[in-house]
Amino acid sequence: MLVRYLAFSATLLAVPAVAMAQSTAAGQPATNGSQDASGIPGGYVFRQDVRRVPVDIVVTDKQGNMVKGLKKDDFIVKEDGTDQQVLTFDFEDGTVPAFVPPKLSPLPTNTFVNLPSEPEQGPLYVLYYDMVNTLPQDQAAFHQELLNFVDKAAPGTRIALFGNMAGLHLIQGFTSDHAALRGAINYQGPGPHLPKMFLYGENYGREDMGAAISNFNFLAEYLGGIPGRKNLIWLAGKFPMPFGPTNPQAAPADMDIVKHCFAALMRSEIAVYPIDVKGVVLWEERGASPAGDAAADMSSAAGTSPNDQGNATPQATGGMSGASITSIDQQQEDYIASATGGHAYYSNNAVSTLMEKAVENGESYYTISYSPTNANFDGSERKIQITLTKKSPYTLSYRRLYYAIAEDALPEVKGKKSKEEIEQARFVAAKAQDTLYANIEHGAPMLHDLLFSAHLATEGRPQMATAAQMMELQDSPAFFRTRKKDQPVKPLPPVKLQKYRIDYGVIDPQLKGQGRQKGAPAILEFAAAAYDADGRLLNSMLNEGMPPAEAGKDGEPAAFHAQQELEVPPGAASIRVAVRDKATNRTGTMEVPLPLKAESPTQAENGNR
Repeated sequence: MLVRYLAFSATLLAVPAVAMAQSTAAGQPATNGSQDASGIPGGYVFRQDVRRVPVDIVVTDKQGNMVKGLKKDDFIVKEDGTDQQVLTFDFEDGTVPAFVPPKLSPLPTNTFVNLPSEPEQGPLYVLYYDMVNTLPQDQAAFHQELLNFVDKAAPGTRIALFGNMAGLHLIQGFTSDHAALRGAINYQGPGPHLPKMFLYGENYGREDMGAAISNFNFLAEYLGGIPGRKNLIWLAGKFPMPFGPTNPQAAPADMDIVKHCFAALMRSEIAVYPIDVKGVVLWEERGASPAGDAAADMSSAAGTSPNDQGNATPQATGGMSGASITSIDQQQEDYIASATGGHAYYSNNAVSTLMEKAVENGESYYTISYSPTNANFDGSERKIQITLTKKSPYTLSYRRLYYAIAEDALPEVKGKKSKEEIEQARFVAAKAQDTLYANIEHGAPMLHDLLFSAHLATEGRPQMATAAQMMELQDSPAFFRTRKKDQPVKPLPPVKLQKYRIDYGVIDPQLKGQGRQKGAPAILEFAAAAYDADGRLLNSMLNEGMPPAEAGKDGEPAAFHAQQELEVPPGAASIRVAVRDKATNRTGTMEVPLPLKAESPTQAENGNR
């Protein structure tokens, strides 16, 4: 593959195209072992010499409004009853735009800039619609509620949508374009889409703890390496996650699986918000315990007061699916939320309102970290207690526990490994060391720490791939093949490859030679990855190069260009591009949908300059 700089003389170093992203739509999440062994950093990582426990704290008043202005000394942190020293403290105000993009002039055809169309605010939100664990009659009622939520979402809120039907699928990557999100919900294929109704939940793991944990492990891996808090809104009618590994009725193997799942969620800074889409149910019809007693039990599990976040009293009538839930189900939802730092919502027919409350609850929070005084990371459950130094009517929501898992205690894939397992191990190992792998994934959020433009164009007609090119494609998930015992793998049949030319333009004041430590020149990485409609990686390229030390004149920002070429197999639906300054780790990313718009010959020629 020919790769060169246009604006200056330098050699780009071609790095082998290891699988820089993986399918979220293959319906086969990676094994728990390979996911948990990844060591994906989601902020603080337990497996370092100095282990720190990060905790996000949502503080609300009696009306459910966020309490601002608290200081580090206002919090008392204990682990298993022992005082802990707070090492870091910060406040994230999601009601204030975190990034306001400048206004841009209209761009030439097929030229893109990694800037959002409107201000971004709040953390990232993941809508996880678990249709497998939602009965068909509840799916029918919830579809409109989902659309209502999207229509009312605050501008700038970045949302991704996953669906669990016949496997786990990424329906829409992170976007603040809520019209695009609405279109993805209503889209009916081909490619990943939410069916109007999914009738085969029993065949795909309904109320199966192993299937649920496998999906959560995958989501933790997918979101690992993306900085900041992620609020995962679990939309379902059943939540097959056990009360925890300390449940005396759980088998030892199940206890270990749950423990590592919660550890993975914590490493990736994921707070889970279970929302029961059934709405109000009729307690009288199933002879359950009185509403008041059940609410008190649930509030104790979640650390909140009954009905303080929009949950209706269980005596109400008009449920969507009748008597299909028990107080134990709701206690289970509360446990999942409290264990991960989220909040559970149920017993309300206005499910879109509950979703809005989940967004409001998780948009602003305090973040602290501490190094536990108990340095024995033996896999035990550690309980976190956080209070305020002064008595107040405020409610604190935070992750109530974590599991002290040492690096050598994490499960590994043992025995003879398949090609898929080897490639997965390569992926997670690289991702653990290099956040570029997390941000080049299909559907990951746009990054604009480093700003750049990219003009994309096809070059020539598709050409049949050579044997060497087909060998390179075997590293991509779309071309994985299972090896059969004692049988050599036949070469992949050739496919036609379309060459795409990507012209980068980077303007950044911090890339000037004089502005860097000891005058060291910048080394930039350029990554491109093509994905099909199912989100599977088709091919990828990672290159690096060094611009001149004196880039820019008379105090002007450094400005230079680079060109990259990527051979793309058939079926490509998008190309994701990234630029990173290796010295500072500042990164810019964006994803371009295919096919490209038609250009005149003059436009195409200008795009190459």
